[in-house]
Amino acid sequence: MKTKLVLNFNPESSNLPITHHLIAEHGLLVNILRAEIDEVGGKMVIEVSGKADSIRKGIDYLKDASVGVRPIKEGVRRDDEACTHCGACISICPTNALSLDPKTRKVLFTEEKCVACGVCIDACPPRAMEILI
Repeated sequence: MKTKLVLNFNPESSNLPITHHLIAEHGLLVNILRAEIDEVGGKMVIEVSGKADSIRKGIDYLKDASVGVRPIKEGVRRDDEACTHCGACISICPTNALSLDPKTRKVLFTEEKCVACGVCIDACPPRAMEILI
């Protein structure tokens, strides 16, 4: 089983070795898609793979450690009406899910390539990108 999670850290939980614990104690594979954490808190987007029961226990551990956990069920969505095709998202997308059509000069979004890291959301001036949870 595989699931994507958005983790929110407060000052107390920001220094915990959570990925180590998820791997060593729960036998999960953890792929960090995006992380911005410092001593005052932050956010991390991860993809976790393993047995369903291990994932559930890992999520319980995170909640007990005061880490906010939100599953990402749908990924990222682009509001085509709000998108101005400025291209600000293209160069920062780590998976090339966003690209420029050379003929139309419009931004293309290939959802199958998207890992829901959220980088495009921060970069989008008209706020046309959003994580669906």
